[in-house]
Amino acid sequence: MYSGSYRFQGVYPALVTPFDENGVNEKQYRNLIEYTIKAGATGIVPCGTTGEFTSMRFDEKVEAIRIACEVAKDRVPVLAGTGAAYTGDAIKLTRRASELGASGALVVSPYFLRPSDKEIFEHFEKIANNSDIPIFIYNIPQVTGVPIHWTLVDGLREIDGIAGLKDSSGDLINLTTILVRKPESFQVVVGHDEVALPALASGCDGAILASANVFPDRYIKMQTALASGYLKEAMIIQRSIQKTVRIFVNSGGGMAIKAALNMMGIPVGKARPPLQIGDSLSYADLDELRACLEDLQMIPRGPVTFKMRGNSVVAENYPKAVGQVPDTVADLTLLHGESLFGSNTEVAHVDLLLGIRDGPIKEALANAGKIADDRHPSNVIKDLELTTVFAPTVTITSEKHKKLVYDVAQKAVKDAVKRTITDMIIPEELIPDLVIAVNVFVHPSAANPRRVHINNFIAVRHAIRRAIEGRQSVDEIIARKDSARHPFAYNP
Repeated sequence: MYSGSYRFQGVYPALVTPFDENGVNEKQYRNLIEYTIKAGATGIVPCGTTGEFTSMRFDEKVEAIRIACEVAKDRVPVLAGTGAAYTGDAIKLTRRASELGASGALVVSPYFLRPSDKEIFEHFEKIANNSDIPIFIYNIPQVTGVPIHWTLVDGLREIDGIAGLKDSSGDLINLTTILVRKPESFQVVVGHDEVALPALASGCDGAILASANVFPDRYIKMQTALASGYLKEAMIIQRSIQKTVRIFVNSGGGMAIKAALNMMGIPVGKARPPLQIGDSLSYADLDELRACLEDLQMIPRGPVTFKMRGNSVVAENYPKAVGQVPDTVADLTLLHGESLFGSNTEVAHVDLLLGIRDGPIKEALANAGKIADDRHPSNVIKDLELTTVFAPTVTITSEKHKKLVYDVAQKAVKDAVKRTITDMIIPEELIPDLVIAVNVFVHPSAANPRRVHINNFIAVRHAIRRAIEGRQSVDEIIARKDSARHPFAYNP
Protein backbone atom coordinates (compact mmCIF):
# COMPACT_ATOMS: atom_id res chain seq x y z
CA MET A 1 0.00 0.00 0.00
CA TYR A 2 1.26 3.47 -0.93
CA SER A 3 2.70 5.43 2.01
CA GLY A 4 4.59 8.19 0.20
CA SER A 5 4.25 11.94 0.44
CA TYR A 6 2.82 12.83 -2.99
CA ARG A 7 -0.78 13.98 -2.74
CA PHE A 8 -2.95 14.93 -5.68
CA GLN A 9 -4.77 18.23 -5.29
CA GLY A 10 -6.86 20.38 -7.60
CA VAL A 11 -7.04 20.07 -11.36
CA TYR A 12 -4.39 18.88 -13.82
CA PRO A 13 -4.91 19.40 -17.56
CA ALA A 14 -4.28 16.33 -19.67
CA LEU A 15 -2.08 18.36 -21.98
CA VAL A 16 -2.40 18.27 -25.75
CA THR A 17 0.92 17.81 -27.53
CA PRO A 18 1.85 20.38 -30.20
CA PHE A 19 3.73 18.76 -33.07
CA ASP A 20 5.85 19.98 -35.95
CA GLU A 21 7.80 18.20 -38.66
CA ASN A 22 10.57 17.36 -36.16
CA GLY A 23 8.40 16.00 -33.36
CA VAL A 24 7.24 17.96 -30.31
CA ASN A 25 7.01 21.70 -30.95
CA GLU A 26 8.84 22.89 -27.83
CA LYS A 27 7.96 26.57 -28.15
CA GLN A 28 4.23 25.91 -28.44
CA TYR A 29 4.34 23.28 -25.68
CA ARG A 30 6.05 25.64 -23.25
CA ASN A 31 3.56 28.38 -24.09
CA LEU A 32 0.61 26.03 -23.49
CA ILE A 33 1.97 24.90 -20.12
CA GLU A 34 2.52 28.50 -19.05
CA TYR A 35 -1.06 29.33 -20.06
CA THR A 36 -2.56 26.46 -18.05
CA ILE A 37 -0.52 27.21 -14.94
CA LYS A 38 -1.38 30.90 -15.08
CA ALA A 39 -5.05 29.93 -15.58
CA GLY A 40 -5.04 27.97 -12.33
CA ALA A 41 -3.84 24.42 -13.09
CA THR A 42 -2.38 22.82 -9.96
CA GLY A 43 -0.37 20.25 -11.93
CA ILE A 44 0.07 18.97 -15.48
CA VAL A 45 -0.11 15.63 -17.29
CA PRO A 46 2.00 15.21 -20.43
CA CYS A 47 1.57 12.20 -22.76
CA GLY A 48 -1.95 11.20 -21.80
CA THR A 49 -4.83 10.28 -24.08
CA THR A 50 -5.45 13.93 -24.94
CA GLY A 51 -1.73 14.25 -25.64
CA GLU A 52 -2.02 11.60 -28.39
CA PHE A 53 0.52 9.34 -26.68
CA THR A 54 -0.40 6.41 -28.92
CA SER A 55 0.73 8.48 -31.93
CA MET A 56 4.09 9.37 -30.38
CA ARG A 57 7.47 7.64 -30.62
CA PHE A 58 9.24 6.75 -27.38
CA ASP A 59 11.78 9.55 -27.80
CA GLU A 60 8.97 12.07 -28.42
CA LYS A 61 7.30 11.05 -25.15
CA VAL A 62 10.59 11.52 -23.32
CA GLU A 63 10.97 14.95 -24.93
CA ALA A 64 7.44 16.00 -23.94
CA ILE A 65 7.97 14.88 -20.34
CA ARG A 66 11.33 16.68 -20.23
CA ILE A 67 9.79 19.95 -21.40
CA ALA A 68 6.87 19.62 -18.98
CA CYS A 69 9.19 19.00 -16.02
CA GLU A 70 11.42 21.94 -16.94
CA VAL A 71 8.55 24.41 -17.32
CA ALA A 72 6.67 23.22 -14.23
CA LYS A 73 9.72 22.89 -11.95
CA ASP A 74 9.18 24.22 -8.42
CA ARG A 75 5.69 25.45 -9.37
CA VAL A 76 3.36 22.50 -9.96
CA PRO A 77 3.87 18.72 -10.03
CA VAL A 78 4.08 16.69 -13.23
CA LEU A 79 2.17 13.42 -13.43
CA ALA A 80 3.69 11.90 -16.54
CA GLY A 81 1.72 9.61 -18.83
CA THR A 82 3.93 6.52 -19.15
CA GLY A 83 1.43 3.90 -20.24
CA ALA A 84 2.12 1.37 -22.99
CA ALA A 85 0.59 -1.82 -24.29
CA TYR A 86 3.87 -3.65 -23.53
CA THR A 87 4.82 -3.81 -19.86
CA GLY A 88 8.53 -3.39 -20.60
CA ASP A 89 7.95 -0.10 -22.45
CA ALA A 90 5.85 1.26 -19.58
CA ILE A 91 8.62 0.40 -17.08
CA LYS A 92 11.27 2.02 -19.26
CA LEU A 93 9.29 5.25 -19.78
CA THR A 94 8.34 5.46 -16.10
CA ARG A 95 12.04 5.30 -15.16
CA ARG A 96 12.84 8.09 -17.62
CA ALA A 97 9.99 10.21 -16.23
CA SER A 98 11.45 9.79 -12.75
CA GLU A 99 14.93 10.80 -13.93
CA LEU A 100 13.47 13.90 -15.59
CA GLY A 101 11.75 15.04 -12.41
CA ALA A 102 8.15 13.83 -12.65
CA SER A 103 6.32 13.57 -9.33
CA GLY A 104 4.39 10.51 -10.42
CA ALA A 105 3.35 8.39 -13.37
CA LEU A 106 -0.09 7.93 -14.90
CA VAL A 107 -0.20 4.42 -16.37
CA VAL A 108 -3.09 3.36 -18.57
CA SER A 109 -4.25 -0.25 -18.46
CA PRO A 110 -2.73 -2.34 -21.29
CA TYR A 111 -4.89 -1.94 -24.36
CA PHE A 112 -5.83 -3.48 -27.71
CA LEU A 113 -5.19 -7.14 -26.79
CA ARG A 114 -7.78 -7.03 -24.00
CA PRO A 115 -5.79 -8.67 -21.21
CA SER A 116 -7.45 -10.52 -18.33
CA ASP A 117 -7.71 -9.14 -14.81
CA LYS A 118 -4.72 -11.31 -13.82
CA GLU A 119 -2.63 -9.88 -16.65
CA ILE A 120 -3.69 -6.32 -15.82
CA PHE A 121 -2.84 -6.88 -12.16
CA GLU A 122 0.61 -8.23 -12.97
CA HIS A 123 1.22 -5.42 -15.48
CA PHE A 124 0.72 -2.76 -12.79
CA GLU A 125 2.55 -4.81 -10.16
CA LYS A 126 5.68 -5.06 -12.32
CA ILE A 127 5.64 -1.34 -13.16
CA ALA A 128 5.19 -0.35 -9.50
CA ASN A 129 7.95 -2.72 -8.39
CA ASN A 130 10.34 -1.10 -10.86
CA SER A 131 9.49 2.54 -10.17
CA ASP A 132 10.66 4.98 -7.53
CA ILE A 133 7.80 7.43 -8.19
CA PRO A 134 4.16 6.77 -7.30
CA ILE A 135 1.92 5.15 -9.90
CA PHE A 136 -1.63 6.18 -10.73
CA ILE A 137 -3.74 3.54 -12.48
CA TYR A 138 -5.63 4.94 -15.47
CA ASN A 139 -9.02 3.44 -16.26
CA ILE A 140 -10.47 4.44 -19.64
CA PRO A 141 -12.26 1.34 -21.00
CA GLN A 142 -13.92 3.17 -23.89
CA VAL A 143 -10.55 3.20 -25.68
CA THR A 144 -8.56 0.39 -24.00
CA GLY A 145 -11.34 -2.17 -24.35
CA VAL A 146 -10.88 -3.40 -20.77
CA PRO A 147 -12.63 -1.91 -17.71
CA ILE A 148 -10.94 -1.88 -14.33
CA HIS A 149 -13.64 -3.08 -11.94
CA TRP A 150 -13.74 -2.04 -8.30
CA THR A 151 -12.90 -5.62 -7.30
CA LEU A 152 -9.61 -5.35 -9.21
CA VAL A 153 -8.91 -1.94 -7.68
CA ASP A 154 -9.33 -3.52 -4.24
CA GLY A 155 -6.25 -5.61 -4.97
CA LEU A 156 -4.23 -3.09 -6.97
CA ARG A 157 -4.34 -0.48 -4.21
CA GLU A 158 -2.57 -2.94 -1.88
CA ILE A 159 0.53 -2.92 -4.11
CA ASP A 160 3.36 -0.83 -2.71
CA GLY A 161 3.93 2.17 -4.96
CA ILE A 162 0.42 2.41 -6.41
CA ALA A 163 -0.86 5.71 -5.08
CA GLY A 164 -4.19 6.17 -6.81
CA LEU A 165 -6.56 5.87 -9.73
CA LYS A 166 -7.66 8.15 -12.52
CA ASP A 167 -11.12 7.08 -13.62
CA SER A 168 -12.19 8.27 -17.08
CA SER A 169 -14.87 5.65 -17.61
CA GLY A 170 -17.85 7.86 -16.75
CA ASP A 171 -19.22 4.86 -14.82
CA LEU A 172 -20.30 6.52 -11.59
CA ILE A 173 -21.55 3.26 -10.05
CA ASN A 174 -18.10 1.66 -10.28
CA LEU A 175 -16.42 4.91 -9.23
CA THR A 176 -18.54 5.50 -6.14
CA THR A 177 -18.02 1.89 -5.08
CA ILE A 178 -14.26 2.45 -5.26
CA LEU A 179 -14.63 5.68 -3.27
CA VAL A 180 -16.60 4.13 -0.40
CA ARG A 181 -14.21 1.16 -0.12
CA LYS A 182 -10.84 2.88 -0.42
CA PRO A 183 -8.56 3.82 2.49
CA GLU A 184 -7.70 7.49 3.01
CA SER A 185 -4.22 7.03 1.56
CA PHE A 186 -5.50 5.84 -1.84
CA GLN A 187 -6.15 8.83 -4.10
CA VAL A 188 -8.92 8.84 -6.71
CA VAL A 189 -9.29 11.50 -9.40
CA VAL A 190 -11.97 11.90 -12.03
CA GLY A 191 -10.90 11.93 -15.67
CA HIS A 192 -14.24 12.18 -17.49
CA ASP A 193 -15.07 15.84 -18.03
CA GLU A 194 -18.84 15.38 -18.37
CA VAL A 195 -19.20 13.87 -14.88
CA ALA A 196 -16.66 16.05 -13.07
CA LEU A 197 -19.24 17.58 -10.73
CA PRO A 198 -20.89 14.36 -9.44
CA ALA A 199 -17.50 12.63 -9.19
CA LEU A 200 -15.96 15.46 -7.17
CA ALA A 201 -19.09 15.74 -5.02
CA SER A 202 -18.83 12.00 -4.33
CA GLY A 203 -15.34 12.37 -2.89
CA CYS A 204 -12.75 12.38 -5.67
CA ASP A 205 -9.50 14.06 -4.66
CA GLY A 206 -9.31 16.11 -7.84
CA ALA A 207 -9.51 15.91 -11.61
CA ILE A 208 -7.33 15.25 -14.66
CA LEU A 209 -9.29 16.65 -17.59
CA ALA A 210 -8.87 17.40 -21.27
CA SER A 211 -10.96 20.56 -20.97
CA ALA A 212 -8.61 21.86 -18.27
CA ASN A 213 -6.29 22.77 -21.15
CA VAL A 214 -8.85 25.48 -21.89
CA PHE A 215 -10.42 26.48 -18.56
CA PRO A 216 -8.75 24.90 -15.50
CA ASP A 217 -9.89 27.85 -13.41
CA ARG A 218 -13.55 26.87 -13.74
CA TYR A 219 -12.90 23.45 -12.22
CA ILE A 220 -10.90 25.02 -9.39
CA LYS A 221 -13.88 27.27 -8.66
CA MET A 222 -16.15 24.21 -8.79
CA GLN A 223 -14.00 22.39 -6.24
CA THR A 224 -13.86 25.46 -4.00
CA ALA A 225 -17.64 25.77 -4.11
CA LEU A 226 -18.10 22.09 -3.23
CA ALA A 227 -15.60 22.31 -0.38
CA SER A 228 -17.57 25.25 1.01
CA GLY A 229 -20.90 23.44 0.69
CA TYR A 230 -22.17 25.55 -2.19
CA LEU A 231 -23.52 22.80 -4.45
CA LYS A 232 -25.75 25.15 -6.44
CA GLU A 233 -22.78 27.35 -7.35
CA ALA A 234 -20.84 24.26 -8.47
CA MET A 235 -23.82 23.14 -10.57
CA ILE A 236 -23.93 26.52 -12.33
CA ILE A 237 -20.26 26.17 -13.30
CA GLN A 238 -20.71 22.62 -14.63
CA ARG A 239 -23.79 23.58 -16.62
CA SER A 240 -22.06 26.60 -18.13
CA ILE A 241 -19.35 24.40 -19.65
CA GLN A 242 -21.26 21.15 -20.22
CA LYS A 243 -22.00 21.69 -23.91
CA THR A 244 -18.41 22.69 -24.64
CA VAL A 245 -17.13 19.72 -22.67
CA ARG A 246 -19.38 17.34 -24.61
CA ILE A 247 -17.78 18.44 -27.88
CA PHE A 248 -14.31 17.99 -26.36
CA VAL A 249 -15.04 14.50 -25.05
CA ASN A 250 -16.74 13.16 -28.16
CA SER A 251 -14.46 14.55 -30.86
CA GLY A 252 -11.29 12.58 -31.37
CA GLY A 253 -9.11 12.79 -28.26
CA GLY A 254 -7.25 16.08 -28.22
CA MET A 255 -8.37 17.29 -31.64
CA ALA A 256 -11.23 19.50 -30.41
CA ILE A 257 -9.05 20.82 -27.58
CA LYS A 258 -6.41 21.81 -30.12
CA ALA A 259 -9.04 23.49 -32.29
CA ALA A 260 -10.29 25.48 -29.29
CA LEU A 261 -6.83 26.59 -28.19
CA ASN A 262 -5.93 27.61 -31.75
CA MET A 263 -9.10 29.72 -32.02
CA MET A 264 -8.28 31.33 -28.66
CA GLY A 265 -4.85 32.39 -29.90
CA ILE A 266 -2.82 29.67 -28.19
CA PRO A 267 -1.25 27.83 -31.14
CA VAL A 268 -0.90 24.08 -30.71
CA GLY A 269 -1.15 22.82 -34.29
CA LYS A 270 -3.17 19.88 -35.57
CA ALA A 271 -3.81 16.33 -34.41
CA ARG A 272 -1.72 13.62 -35.99
CA PRO A 273 -3.21 11.35 -38.66
CA PRO A 274 -5.46 9.52 -38.95
CA LEU A 275 -7.42 12.14 -36.98
CA GLN A 276 -8.58 15.09 -39.05
CA ILE A 277 -11.11 17.88 -38.75
CA GLY A 278 -14.20 17.00 -40.75
CA ASP A 279 -14.48 13.46 -39.43
CA SER A 280 -14.07 12.76 -35.71
CA LEU A 281 -14.53 16.50 -35.20
CA SER A 282 -17.12 17.57 -37.78
CA TYR A 283 -17.13 21.02 -39.38
CA ALA A 284 -20.50 21.62 -37.70
CA ASP A 285 -19.11 20.79 -34.25
CA LEU A 286 -16.05 22.93 -34.96
CA ASP A 287 -18.31 25.92 -35.63
CA GLU A 288 -20.42 25.11 -32.59
CA LEU A 289 -17.30 24.83 -30.44
CA ARG A 290 -16.37 28.31 -31.55
CA ALA A 291 -19.83 29.63 -30.62
CA CYS A 292 -19.56 27.96 -27.20
CA LEU A 293 -16.18 29.58 -26.59
CA GLU A 294 -17.65 32.93 -27.61
CA ASP A 295 -20.43 32.46 -25.07
CA LEU A 296 -17.82 31.66 -22.41
CA GLN A 297 -15.94 34.85 -23.44
CA MET A 298 -12.84 32.88 -24.37
CA ILE A 299 -12.56 34.06 -27.98
CA PRO A 300 -10.66 37.35 -28.40
CA ARG A 301 -12.75 40.25 -29.68
CA GLY A 302 -11.60 43.03 -31.94
CA PRO A 303 -12.49 45.33 -34.84
CA VAL A 304 -13.81 44.14 -38.20
CA THR A 305 -14.41 46.76 -40.88
CA PHE A 306 -17.47 46.41 -43.12
CA LYS A 307 -17.39 48.33 -46.39
CA MET A 308 -20.55 49.35 -48.25
CA ARG A 309 -21.03 51.93 -50.98
CA GLY A 310 -17.70 53.55 -50.28
CA ASN A 311 -18.39 53.88 -46.57
CA SER A 312 -16.81 51.94 -43.73
CA VAL A 313 -18.50 50.75 -40.56
CA VAL A 314 -16.44 49.10 -37.82
CA ALA A 315 -17.74 46.33 -35.58
CA GLU A 316 -15.51 47.06 -32.58
CA ASN A 317 -16.18 43.84 -30.64
CA TYR A 318 -16.45 41.16 -33.28
CA PRO A 319 -15.51 37.71 -31.88
CA LYS A 320 -12.32 37.06 -33.83
CA ALA A 321 -11.58 33.35 -33.67
CA VAL A 322 -7.92 33.25 -34.62
CA GLY A 323 -7.36 32.16 -38.20
CA GLN A 324 -11.01 32.43 -39.22
CA VAL A 325 -12.00 36.09 -39.27
CA PRO A 326 -10.82 38.72 -41.77
CA ASP A 327 -10.07 42.25 -40.61
CA THR A 328 -12.18 43.65 -43.46
CA VAL A 329 -15.38 42.55 -45.18
CA ALA A 330 -14.76 44.36 -48.45
CA ASP A 331 -18.08 43.93 -50.25
CA LEU A 332 -21.54 43.49 -48.75
CA THR A 333 -23.32 43.34 -52.11
CA LEU A 334 -24.09 39.63 -51.78
CA LEU A 335 -22.57 37.09 -49.38
CA HIS A 336 -23.26 33.37 -49.18
CA GLY A 337 -23.15 31.05 -46.18
CA GLU A 338 -24.19 27.46 -45.74
CA SER A 339 -24.37 25.18 -42.73
CA LEU A 340 -25.42 21.71 -41.72
CA PHE A 341 -26.16 20.70 -38.15
CA GLY A 342 -27.69 17.73 -36.40
CA SER A 343 -28.38 14.18 -37.44
CA ASN A 344 -31.12 11.78 -38.41
CA THR A 345 -34.43 13.21 -39.60
CA GLU A 346 -34.07 16.37 -37.50
CA VAL A 347 -30.95 17.47 -39.38
CA ALA A 348 -30.90 21.13 -40.40
CA HIS A 349 -29.44 22.32 -43.70
CA VAL A 350 -29.37 26.08 -44.17
CA ASP A 351 -28.45 27.93 -47.37
CA LEU A 352 -28.26 31.66 -46.73
CA LEU A 353 -27.69 34.90 -48.62
CA LEU A 354 -26.89 38.21 -46.98
CA GLY A 355 -26.59 41.47 -48.87
CA ILE A 356 -27.47 45.12 -49.25
CA ARG A 357 -31.14 45.86 -49.75
CA ASP A 358 -30.81 47.37 -53.23
CA GLY A 359 -28.45 44.65 -54.49
CA PRO A 360 -29.30 41.27 -56.06
CA ILE A 361 -31.04 40.14 -52.86
CA LYS A 362 -33.88 42.58 -53.56
CA GLU A 363 -35.35 39.90 -55.84
CA ALA A 364 -35.83 37.55 -52.88
CA LEU A 365 -37.52 40.37 -50.99
CA ALA A 366 -39.79 41.18 -53.94
CA ASN A 367 -40.87 37.55 -54.35
CA ALA A 368 -41.63 36.96 -50.68
CA GLY A 369 -45.19 35.68 -50.30
CA LYS A 370 -45.69 34.89 -53.98
CA ILE A 371 -46.81 31.38 -54.91
CA ALA A 372 -44.87 29.82 -57.78
CA ASP A 373 -45.40 26.46 -59.49
CA ASP A 374 -44.20 23.49 -57.42
CA ARG A 375 -42.84 25.76 -54.72
CA HIS A 376 -44.04 26.75 -51.29
CA PRO A 377 -44.13 30.47 -50.62
CA SER A 378 -41.41 32.39 -48.86
CA ASN A 379 -42.28 35.15 -46.45
CA VAL A 380 -40.72 38.04 -44.58
CA ILE A 381 -40.39 37.14 -40.90
CA LYS A 382 -42.40 39.58 -38.79
CA ASP A 383 -41.11 41.67 -35.88
CA LEU A 384 -37.45 41.24 -36.75
CA GLU A 385 -35.09 44.19 -36.78
CA LEU A 386 -32.98 42.83 -39.65
CA THR A 387 -35.21 42.09 -42.66
CA THR A 388 -35.19 38.31 -43.14
CA VAL A 389 -36.86 36.28 -45.88
CA PHE A 390 -37.67 32.68 -44.96
CA ALA A 391 -38.16 29.93 -47.55
CA PRO A 392 -38.45 26.12 -47.27
CA THR A 393 -36.42 23.97 -49.65
CA VAL A 394 -38.60 20.85 -49.57
CA THR A 395 -42.16 20.04 -50.55
CA ILE A 396 -44.55 20.21 -47.61
CA THR A 397 -46.01 16.73 -47.14
CA SER A 398 -48.43 17.07 -44.23
CA GLU A 399 -49.89 19.49 -41.72
CA LYS A 400 -47.33 18.33 -39.17
CA HIS A 401 -44.51 18.94 -41.62
CA LYS A 402 -45.94 22.37 -42.45
CA LYS A 403 -45.98 23.27 -38.74
CA LEU A 404 -42.36 22.12 -38.31
CA VAL A 405 -41.32 24.28 -41.28
CA TYR A 406 -43.32 27.50 -40.91
CA ASP A 407 -43.66 27.55 -37.13
CA VAL A 408 -40.69 25.72 -35.62
CA ALA A 409 -37.91 26.20 -38.17
CA GLN A 410 -38.99 29.76 -38.98
CA LYS A 411 -38.91 30.66 -35.28
CA ALA A 412 -35.41 29.15 -35.09
CA VAL A 413 -34.30 31.45 -37.91
CA LYS A 414 -35.82 34.46 -36.16
CA ASP A 415 -34.15 33.55 -32.86
CA ALA A 416 -30.79 33.02 -34.56
CA VAL A 417 -30.87 36.39 -36.35
CA LYS A 418 -31.76 38.12 -33.07
CA ARG A 419 -28.91 36.30 -31.32
CA THR A 420 -26.50 37.29 -34.09
CA ILE A 421 -27.32 40.95 -33.50
CA THR A 422 -26.92 40.48 -29.72
CA ASP A 423 -23.54 38.82 -30.32
CA MET A 424 -22.43 41.98 -32.18
CA ILE A 425 -21.69 40.02 -35.36
CA ILE A 426 -23.44 42.67 -37.49
CA PRO A 427 -22.99 46.37 -36.62
CA GLU A 428 -26.22 48.13 -35.66
CA GLU A 429 -25.57 50.87 -38.25
CA LEU A 430 -25.80 48.32 -41.08
CA ILE A 431 -29.00 46.59 -40.03
CA PRO A 432 -31.43 48.89 -41.91
CA ASP A 433 -29.48 48.40 -45.16
CA LEU A 434 -29.20 44.60 -45.08
CA VAL A 435 -31.47 41.70 -45.98
CA ILE A 436 -31.00 38.02 -45.18
CA ALA A 437 -32.64 35.30 -47.27
CA VAL A 438 -32.66 31.86 -45.64
CA ASN A 439 -33.49 28.59 -47.35
CA VAL A 440 -34.22 25.91 -44.76
CA PHE A 441 -34.44 22.15 -45.12
CA VAL A 442 -36.73 20.24 -42.76
CA HIS A 443 -36.98 16.51 -43.43
CA PRO A 444 -40.56 15.32 -44.15
CA SER A 445 -40.11 12.59 -41.52
CA ALA A 446 -38.89 14.92 -38.78
CA ALA A 447 -40.74 14.27 -35.51
CA ASN A 448 -39.04 16.19 -32.69
CA PRO A 449 -39.89 19.92 -32.79
CA ARG A 450 -37.33 20.76 -30.12
CA ARG A 451 -34.46 19.26 -32.13
CA VAL A 452 -35.70 20.92 -35.33
CA HIS A 453 -35.60 24.28 -33.55
CA ILE A 454 -32.20 23.75 -31.93
CA ASN A 455 -30.54 22.42 -35.08
CA ASN A 456 -31.88 25.22 -37.29
CA PHE A 457 -31.00 27.87 -34.71
CA ILE A 458 -27.42 26.62 -34.59
CA ALA A 459 -27.14 26.19 -38.36
CA VAL A 460 -28.33 29.75 -39.04
CA ARG A 461 -25.85 31.20 -36.52
CA HIS A 462 -23.06 29.30 -38.25
CA ALA A 463 -24.21 30.22 -41.77
CA ILE A 464 -24.30 33.96 -41.01
CA ARG A 465 -20.75 33.85 -39.66
CA ARG A 466 -19.59 31.87 -42.67
CA ALA A 467 -21.17 34.38 -45.03
CA ILE A 468 -19.57 37.38 -43.37
CA GLU A 469 -16.17 35.72 -43.00
CA GLY A 470 -16.03 34.28 -46.52
CA ARG A 471 -15.98 30.65 -45.44
CA GLN A 472 -15.53 28.26 -47.02
CA SER A 473 -12.95 29.90 -49.23
CA VAL A 474 -11.47 28.06 -52.20
CA ASP A 475 -8.24 27.54 -50.26
CA GLU A 476 -10.19 26.14 -47.32
CA ILE A 477 -12.14 23.76 -49.54
CA ILE A 478 -8.93 22.47 -51.12
CA ALA A 479 -7.29 22.07 -47.71
CA ARG A 480 -10.29 20.09 -46.47
CA LYS A 481 -10.82 17.94 -49.54
CA ASP A 482 -9.65 14.76 -47.79
CA SER A 483 -12.23 15.12 -45.04
CA ALA A 484 -15.19 16.63 -46.89
CA ARG A 485 -18.40 15.13 -45.56
CA HIS A 486 -21.54 16.82 -46.79
CA PRO A 487 -24.63 14.80 -47.72
CA PHE A 488 -26.36 17.61 -49.60
CA ALA A 489 -24.15 19.92 -51.63
CA TYR A 490 -21.10 22.08 -52.19
CA ASN A 491 -18.22 20.34 -50.45
CA PRO A 492 -16.15 18.44 -53.06
